[in-house]
Amino acid sequence: MIKFTNQQLLKEIKIERLGHISFLLGIFLLASALGIAIIFLLISLIISFSQKNNIFKDPWNYPFIASTLLMATSTLMHFNKYQYLSDLGIDPTLSLLGLVNWLPLFLCFFGFQRYLDSSKKRTLTAKLLICGSIPVIFSGVLQLLNINGPFEFFEGLVVWFQKPYEDIGSISGLFNNQNYAGLWMAMVWPFCLSSLLQTRKNFIKKLILVLICILFATFISMTDSRNAILGLIISSPIVMGNSSLLWYLPSIFLCFSILALTVLPIFPNELQLFMRSIVPSRIYTLFTDIGFENLTRYPRISKWIAAFNFVLERPLFGWGAASFPILYQLKSGVWFGHAHNLPLELAISYGILPSLIIFISYLTLLFLSFKKILDSAGTEKVISRLNEKAWFAASLIFFLSHLVDIQYFDARISILCWILLAGLRTSLKEESSKLT
Repeated sequence: MIKFTNQQLLKEIKIERLGHISFLLGIFLLASALGIAIIFLLISLIISFSQKNNIFKDPWNYPFIASTLLMATSTLMHFNKYQYLSDLGIDPTLSLLGLVNWLPLFLCFFGFQRYLDSSKKRTLTAKLLICGSIPVIFSGVLQLLNINGPFEFFEGLVVWFQKPYEDIGSISGLFNNQNYAGLWMAMVWPFCLSSLLQTRKNFIKKLILVLICILFATFISMTDSRNAILGLIISSPIVMGNSSLLWYLPSIFLCFSILALTVLPIFPNELQLFMRSIVPSRIYTLFTDIGFENLTRYPRISKWIAAFNFVLERPLFGWGAASFPILYQLKSGVWFGHAHNLPLELAISYGILPSLIIFISYLTLLFLSFKKILDSAGTEKVISRLNEKAWFAASLIFFLSHLVDIQYFDARISILCWILLAGLRTSLKEESSKLT
């Protein structure tokens, strides 16, 4: 009997290790080889749920279970209103397809916690995320060299294609979209900075990490993505800590003051012309002339107002997935792909309740994680605390970016989002287990 128990235990350990290795391989390949990464992540998820993983034990899973039921109900209601929605040009079957962007990722949140349930595991995951993002930098270098592919690997399972740099004037790399590439690198940036700050004695390792940080910072700026650049600016002091604010805040204030003198119309035209002669055009052209009259005419604000009105018209079940561009075109005569705000986009698609539940849960995780970081000051090991800051900063950057843009529907970014949330949850679990 004892021998049988030991054999069963060894078998479970081997399966657990296989799942963890598959998860790490998926993380490493996520940016550069999505198709293969999904296979490994799916294997790890299946193994996780086969190992006595009761999702109903953790109350943090309840909001996402409730959201699943609500979104499924909304989808049924869209089919019930099939003719009405079809007459508007909305395809209700897209609501069923749109669930793929959410429901499997809720399972990722549940299942991947097994592979992130210690500081050591989260640190290893972060290191592989950095290493797996090097191909993004490499593809950007190829783009600068006007080597655009497409490059195909494994009989088309992995395809890299970069738009010619001279056509877009920005780095997009293998993401083929500068905003997506910028957000990915901005989310990985806190882990790069955290790893650099952890390394003190090993000169070679520190030199490599300095080079990686320089490359990431440079390529983030070269994407010309305002969200990514602001993500870099916001996340850096979070990771570096309060002591950095003594020099960081004055530096940022000086930079934004110079930018304000360059683009704000409240300043004399002669001064703006002078500032534009000394400030690189690549910087100030990211910010169109800003005025404070008729704010509703600004493209994003007008889209948010329209999206909010669409939500109010059908608050309970929404209009269906991918309905915003059709509704917006009917209203304004102009086609636009999304609402530039993920909570509003989700509310338009499936109703206000799942949107509120998901994003309030997200914000609560962020708040509790930040509170843990503050409470652990001086009591937690430096390396562990730096890692926790990086996980929090990366998750915060994702959330802030999706208040003004949407990159979620790139599977690489959405998968990374839910992995980050799973990491935050396991960190809070560790804290609660210490208190009990």
